[in-house]
Amino acid sequence: MTPLPVAVERRKPVIVQPVAVFSGRITVEIKRDLDLQPTDAAAMDALIAARPHVGVFVSRAWLSGLFEEPTLEAEPMLIVFRDGETLRGVAPIAVRHSRTHVRLSMLGGGAESDRVDLLAARGFETACADAFMGWVADTYGRRGFVIELRDVPSESPLWGAVHRVNDEGTGRLAFHPRDIQTLPYLDLAESRNESLTSLGKHRRWLERRGRLRIELLQDPSEALAAFTSLTEFLHARWTGPGQRSALDSPRTDRFHRRVIPRLLRDGSLRMIRISIDMRTVAVFYGMAIGDWWGYYLAGYDRKWAGRIHLGHITLAAAVDMAAREGAREFDFLKGVERVKYLWPVRERSAVDADAYSAHWGSQLNRAAQSGRDVAAAVVKSARSLFSALSAR
Repeated sequence: MTPLPVAVERRKPVIVQPVAVFSGRITVEIKRDLDLQPTDAAAMDALIAARPHVGVFVSRAWLSGLFEEPTLEAEPMLIVFRDGETLRGVAPIAVRHSRTHVRLSMLGGGAESDRVDLLAARGFETACADAFMGWVADTYGRRGFVIELRDVPSESPLWGAVHRVNDEGTGRLAFHPRDIQTLPYLDLAESRNESLTSLGKHRRWLERRGRLRIELLQDPSEALAAFTSLTEFLHARWTGPGQRSALDSPRTDRFHRRVIPRLLRDGSLRMIRISIDMRTVAVFYGMAIGDWWGYYLAGYDRKWAGRIHLGHITLAAAVDMAAREGAREFDFLKGVERVKYLWPVRERSAVDADAYSAHWGSQLNRAAQSGRDVAAAVVKSARSLFSALSAR
């Protein structure tokens, strides 16, 4: 474990990725495991480093948990895009077969991963996205397919590829946007002074309760023990009827216990434990690649905290540590909880949408989904009306 380091005022040089020259047609290779040759592994790591706010959820450390225990009836695949022998892009997907059509989704989207996307080398984004759409049509066009895009960043090359299919008339798709997710993030280069001073007053509040320790955990067993505390804190938080913590699922618990040691081994885990004397009172679970930090989950002991805003303190400690480590961006990831807006954040977005092929099976699914959406909207409207009438 590593104590909170002293402040540093360094900035890492900005690395501009060169634009490679496209030498020919992009080819598609399907892998059903994550075993890559060293040159391919290095190329994939470079793609992840270029887009860390997405890449961390496409890393082999993270995907390993999804490949080792896939969801029911879903086959995980890693699509590799090549220009000749050179790896130019990757896309993790899940494939589900039904009687009438095939459903394809970005692996982890809408569940474990906060966001997920096709990653491509600079200058190859369009070619790889078009190759993906072409592979889907060639492989599943006769059967009928639905492409489920969940938590895909708004800047993804996949959105343009979907629209080009329709514009070119090669196999029209019915495109249905479903939701937009807000992704707040903090530019630490602009807010460095604020982040470095934010912890001082909070530290004084806690030190009145005992000996304060803020530790970045480096030992796998300690990281897993902190995750156990985090699970307990979140379980105690969500105790109302119909409520449950994101970590209450046994499968989700197993997933994180698989990936945490691997993220730590790769240097991407940022598990921070806050304790008073020997008691763990809060845990921050995050990731980092290069000069990017991301906040995945955090929890604290509400009974012990009392009136202390320990959730704010936990995030402040993580932001402060990221700044001291030399990070340029602290990404709050998905969600618009008010505590995230205590900092001068900016916002990105991710989009949920479905694309249906023209095959009767996928169109039948489209009609059924539309019916479910209408029914859900009617129920929601009826509840709102009933609540309004009851309030009078």
